[in-house]
Amino acid sequence: MESINKKHTNQALVGVIRAVPIILGYLPVSLAFGVLASTAGLSIYSAAAMSLFVYAGSAQLISVGLIGAGASAAAITVTVFLINIRHMLMSAHLAPYLGNLKRWQQVLFSYELTDESFAIHSLNFRKQSVPPEAQLFALNMSAHLTWIGGTVIGAWVGGRLTFDTAAYGIDYVLPAMFIALLVMQIENNRRAAIAALAAILGLGLYLAGMNQLYIIVAAVIAASVGATLKKEADSEDRKPEGGGTGNA
Repeated sequence: MESINKKHTNQALVGVIRAVPIILGYLPVSLAFGVLASTAGLSIYSAAAMSLFVYAGSAQLISVGLIGAGASAAAITVTVFLINIRHMLMSAHLAPYLGNLKRWQQVLFSYELTDESFAIHSLNFRKQSVPPEAQLFALNMSAHLTWIGGTVIGAWVGGRLTFDTAAYGIDYVLPAMFIALLVMQIENNRRAAIAALAAILGLGLYLAGMNQLYIIVAAVIAASVGATLKKEADSEDRKPEGGGTGNA
C-alpha cells in the first residue's frame, strides 16, 4: 500500500511539474481578472465563484467587461457560449485517448479542460501514451487552483488599490501564453502552415467586422484543411513501395 501511495504521489508531482508553464501564465492573468472583477463591482466571493465554476479566462474577462457595461444576463450568457464553443472541438480531439477513464473521471477532466491544458495534454498524448490518472488530474487541478488563488488575490488587491493592468502589460499575458503554447504544437511544416492559415483567416474575419464567431470559423476551416492534409499524407504513407499491386 505504501509503495502504491508513493507511486501515485510521484505521478501527481510529475503532473504538477508539467503544469508549471500554465501556472506561470495563469498567475498574472488571474490577478488581472480579479482586479477587473472588483472594478466591475463583483465581490471577492463572486469573482472566486466565477473562476471555480466558469473557469475560462477569455470568457471571464469579457464577462466582467459586459457586467461593468451593464449588459443583460442573456447577452453575457450567449457571448460566453459562443466564446467557449471551441471546447467541443478540443473535447472531441482528446476523447479517443480517455476511453479507459471512469465516467465521473471523464466529467471531471472535461470540466477542467482549458486551452492551455489541452495544448499540454494533446502534445503529451501524441508523443507518449496517456499518462496515469494521478498525473492527468494533478496537472488540471494545480492549474485550476492557481487560477482561483490568483483571482482571489487580484480581487482583494483591486478592492483596495487603484491598479492599471495595461500599464504593466498584464493584458498581453494571455495572448503571449497562447503564442508560446502554439509554438510547442508546431512540429512540422504542415502544422506551421495550418497555424498561419488560422491566423490569417481569423485576422481577416475580424477586420471584416465579424463578431466573436470569427475565432470559431477560422479554427474550424483551418482544422478541416489540416485534417484533409493529414488524411492525404497518411494515405501516401500506406501505399506499397514501388506503387505496384501486381505479383512479382
